[in-house]
Amino acid sequence: METDTIELLRKSGLKVTPQRIAVLRLLSKGGHYNGEQIYEELKKTEPSISLSTVYNTLEALEKAGIINSFEAGGITWYEMRRVPHINIFCVDTNEILDAEANVETIYKQLEEKGIKVKSLSIVAYSECANLKERSEGS
Repeated sequence: METDTIELLRKSGLKVTPQRIAVLRLLSKGGHYNGEQIYEELKKTEPSISLSTVYNTLEALEKAGIINSFEAGGITWYEMRRVPHINIFCVDTNEILDAEANVETIYKQLEEKGIKVKSLSIVAYSECANLKERSEGS
């Protein structure tokens, strides 16, 4: 994993730093994290890391196209999953689930209008009861 992370940073033109490696290691576990959660998790192993360093690192990784961010519930969330999908946000608990999505139609319609999509973020808002019923019925 560490070798893959270093190679990913180099290919993206980013300097390899312990902070970038630590953030990518955490995000590569999967799931969705906000900046505060990332900071709190990294402080356990990197006690000298600052919140501003975490946000600067997230910004650099996103600009390089390594991670995604999206807004849901007034919070910016970060994830490493690059495949277009729908983030389903539970308004009761701030839990986020991923759902596969065929977004080719959206890309095609935008291209026809001369719009080149750099990234696409789709967030659906749901109540937790709806999420539980859906996951139990699957």
